[in-house]
Amino acid sequence: MFTSDTKRRISAVMSADVVGYSRLMATDESHTLQVLNAHRDIFRTAISEHQGRLVDTAGDSILAVFDSVVEAVVAAIAIQTALKEQNKAFSEERRMAFRIGINIGDIIEQDDGTVYGDGVNVAARLESLAEAGGIAVSRLVFEFVEGKVPAEMQFIGDHEVKNIERPISVYAIRPPGSPAQVSQTDANNETNKGLAAAQPGSDRPSIAVLPFTNMSQDPEESYFADGISEDIITELARFQELVVIARNSTFTYKGTPVKVQDVGRDLGARYVLEGSVRKAGNRVRVTAQLVESATGHHVWAERYDRDLDDVFAVQDELTSKIVAVLMGRLWDTERRRVRSEERPENLQAYDLVLRGREYWMKFTAQCNLKAREYYLKAIELDPQYARAYASLAWTYLSSYDENWSDEPYEDLEKALELAREGVTINPSSHSNHLVLARAYYYKKFLDRATESCETAIELNPNDPDTFILYGAILSHKGEHEKALEQLDHAFSLNSNLGQWHRGAYTVVHFNARRYEQATRAWRQIDNAPIIFYRYGAAAYAMEGNIEKARHLAAKYVERYPDFDFEEHIKRMPFKYPEDSEHYAEGLRRAGFVEMVT
Repeated sequence: MFTSDTKRRISAVMSADVVGYSRLMATDESHTLQVLNAHRDIFRTAISEHQGRLVDTAGDSILAVFDSVVEAVVAAIAIQTALKEQNKAFSEERRMAFRIGINIGDIIEQDDGTVYGDGVNVAARLESLAEAGGIAVSRLVFEFVEGKVPAEMQFIGDHEVKNIERPISVYAIRPPGSPAQVSQTDANNETNKGLAAAQPGSDRPSIAVLPFTNMSQDPEESYFADGISEDIITELARFQELVVIARNSTFTYKGTPVKVQDVGRDLGARYVLEGSVRKAGNRVRVTAQLVESATGHHVWAERYDRDLDDVFAVQDELTSKIVAVLMGRLWDTERRRVRSEERPENLQAYDLVLRGREYWMKFTAQCNLKAREYYLKAIELDPQYARAYASLAWTYLSSYDENWSDEPYEDLEKALELAREGVTINPSSHSNHLVLARAYYYKKFLDRATESCETAIELNPNDPDTFILYGAILSHKGEHEKALEQLDHAFSLNSNLGQWHRGAYTVVHFNARRYEQATRAWRQIDNAPIIFYRYGAAAYAMEGNIEKARHLAAKYVERYPDFDFEEHIKRMPFKYPEDSEHYAEGLRRAGFVEMVT
């Protein structure tokens, strides 16, 4: 029931609070209050200038209402820009960042100026989903202000929030030059939607790609260096675990000598990629190096020399190679980072996934379960973190493949369920389509596996792992030449792929009845993963080298003394019965049947 001193109206509501306020107060209470008051003055000024009304400043929070939603968003952009500038006067640990949420909805306003209602509650929930120094808005706000404010706006998902019955569609608004701003070459490109925003509760690595330096004698050749830089930014944005700083932020450094530490601090980038391009006659040399911005430590460096017969083809080739190799080195560095950090009480979803992967890659039953624990915690922390679902699905696929549980087929069904859920949460993530392809592959749904792999490649053509899996699927469909093309392409992207990737050549050549090539490929694997001992043994056996075949078979059975030959053959995802029988014959000749009976 409402009294005469209350009234309803539609308003734009701004809710804001300080990130890490308790920590700041515990560090230096007096200084924190001084900074808070200075920051509040920025809010007051911007709110007043944009025809808003400051409602409340209780504790470290701020609440304001506006008649115009456009003015509310413009005010928020002005506030975050001014706060960033004011924070430069303080040391890193004393800087105070705000999250801002904006909603438009029905509010109840009393005569004393207090406001209540759904419009206020949703604004508060949006604020909790914003990044530090960022702005999060509802779908209705987005629809009102799209194209009317000087900022990038990107969808970051539908979120279930406390005390709100319906999911909220959330958009991140990022002013030009903001640390959280990321690349999106085409805002209407469905492939890139949602790539930019950090998942709630995550701490994804961010990277700034500086404009590559034109080292050619002709200044007019700078277009090629710029093109390389721009293409790398676009292609890196396909990896949704990475926050990529936008071109219009990084290109402000063009032609200016800078320290990577300054770039990292100014743009909020954990890593900085820099490089140079030198063209001479019909040759081009491109160098690239990845630097950890906080320390200046060089993570990776590479040089590429090419003939310049087709400038655009060379540009595409170099971009793909740089991105594929760079991402492998970057993930290695990220895993080392979480391995060395002791933050058991404050692990965020992204770090939990990385820590889980550390265990999963040890490839034992116990470590697989430990990895699963981390992935489940990540999902509990952020139920919309699609990558965590993909990672969790991999643990069930491993358990199925290795017979690490009493119910392997239930594990396979669970993996398929999780993979599908990950794709539903984020249909534009190539990693989720990749694990779905693997699940379909094990289920013997080879056409569906092919479609999922092709979708993953379309979403991200820079990930060698996808091409390796695609090759394996095609090989089991009997498309051996096309399968080899996929493996070759994977290694053209990154010639330093691991032993798992190299082992795929043994599989494909064996399935194609090319035993000499299969055994040659086997000999090129250093410290081969145990799974490939089956194919190596079968290839040697079919080639006629029974002694070598039995040696490899014995090594495999030693590792898996409970190996069930008939069950194993039944599981293998061959499309044609003759290919399944060919594989079984190779194992028989190698002695697998007699060794396990």
